[in-house]
Amino acid sequence: MRHMYGVELQVPAGKLPGFYAQVIHKIGDHVNVFDRDKLLFIVGTTEEREKLEAILTKSSMMGDIFSLLLLPASAELAHLDDSGFISPNENMYLYAENVSMFTLTAGSGSVQDRWAAIEQLQEHLLGMIPQTDDEAPVYIIDRNLAELAEGIVRAYQIPLTWLHHES
Repeated sequence: MRHMYGVELQVPAGKLPGFYAQVIHKIGDHVNVFDRDKLLFIVGTTEEREKLEAILTKSSMMGDIFSLLLLPASAELAHLDDSGFISPNENMYLYAENVSMFTLTAGSGSVQDRWAAIEQLQEHLLGMIPQTDDEAPVYIIDRNLAELAEGIVRAYQIPLTWLHHES
C-alpha cells in the first residue's frame, strides 16, 4: 500500500481546446504524473501535488484533491463502489478518507477464536491484501465500521493493529 494524491482537473466552460492542450503539456513538462484516470491526475509525493496544484490554480482549472491509497496487484476487493476505483492502467486505488486497514496480531488467541473472528469480520470487509512470507493479511473495511471491527476482535481476545485509520 502506498499513499498517493489525486488532483482533479476541471475544464472551465468557454475555453478553447488549445488552452486545455497547453495545460496538459505544461503538466507533462513539470509534474511527474504516476497515473491518470480521465481528469484525475495521480502523483506520489506532496511536492508533485503542489506543482500540479500551482499549474491548475494558475490556469483556473483546479478541482478537488483526494488522498489515495495505491493497493498492490494482489489485493482482493469484493467491490469498490464509493471506496475507490481502478485506473485505465489497472492500478487499484482506495479513497484514504473512506477506509481503514488493519492486521490481526499473528499467533494471538486460539486457532478457533482467530477463525471465528475472521469469519465474523468477513461480512463487513471491503477486501483484503493476502498474506505474504513476511507480513500478515491486511483487512480493508469502511472507516465507519472501524469500531465494529474492534468490538469483534475484542470479543475473541485477538489484538488488532491499525495500518491506516483516519478518525
